[in-house]
Amino acid sequence: MTTVSSFRAVLIGSDSLLVQCGEYLLGQGHTISHVVTDQPRIADWARSKELSVLNASTDYRSALASGSFDCLFSITWLSILPDEVLALPEQWAINFHDGPLPSYAGLYTPAWAIMERAPRYGVTWHAMTSGVDRGDILEQELFDVASDETSLTINTRCFEAGLASFQRLVDGLEKGQVQGRTQNADERSYFSKYQRPRAACTLDWNRPAGELEALVRALDFGSYPNPLGTAKVLGDGETLSVTAAHAVALSGTPGQILGLEDETLTVATSQ
Repeated sequence: MTTVSSFRAVLIGSDSLLVQCGEYLLGQGHTISHVVTDQPRIADWARSKELSVLNASTDYRSALASGSFDCLFSITWLSILPDEVLALPEQWAINFHDGPLPSYAGLYTPAWAIMERAPRYGVTWHAMTSGVDRGDILEQELFDVASDETSLTINTRCFEAGLASFQRLVDGLEKGQVQGRTQNADERSYFSKYQRPRAACTLDWNRPAGELEALVRALDFGSYPNPLGTAKVLGDGETLSVTAAHAVALSGTPGQILGLEDETLTVATSQ
C-alpha cells in the first residue's frame, strides 16, 4: 500500500477508548472528518476539538458518503456496521475487538475468558468484513491473565493494550506497512450477545471451587454496568448476591456449610 504521511479518518464508538485514540490521531497530525456516536460525552469531546459529530441513530451513512476519507475506525462500538458503510473508506475499515482473535470473538469476551480461566488474553485491531470479528488481523497485543483478575481489571488492561496497539497500527498506516493476517478458523471461539452463564449465574456446589471463584470474578464489573448477571446463592427461599469468592483447600460434602463469620460463608464444593 502507498505510504501516507497523514490520512483522514472517521471514528465511530461509544466509550472513552475512542477519545484516547482520537487524541493520538490528532496529535500525529491526522484529520478526523467525523465522529459517529450515541454518547453525549463522546460528542462533547468531539465538539471541543471542533470535529463534526454525527448521531448514530440518524442516517449518518449519507453524511459519510458525501465526502471522502481514508480510514474508518470502529472503537468500542457493539453494533454491526452495514456493508455499505464498510465500503466507504478508501483504504481501511478497522475494528477494535477486546479479545485475542480468532479466539474469543463476539461480546463480553473478557468475562468469558475469566470464566474459562484462560492464562493469556489480549486485544485485536482487525479489518472489518460482513462476518462478525472475522477480518484479517492488523495489530494485536497479548498479556498474561492474573490469578485474581476480575472483569473490571481485565477491561482496564484491555483499554491500555488497545491504546498501545493502536499507536503501532497508526505508525504502520503512516508508513504503508500494514498487512493483514488471515485468522485461523480452527482456533475460533464465539460468544453471542445473549449468551449467559448457566442457571442465571447461580453457584452450583457440585462444580469445582476454582470454577466458582472464576465465575464470581468474571461477574465483578466494579461500578460499571454488568451485562451478564449477578453471581448468587439460593437457600431457604432467599437469593443472596455473591460479590467475592476465594477457593480454599477444605473438604466436605458439596453444599455443606463449613463456616459462617460476619458476611463470609464457607461452603464445600465438589473439589
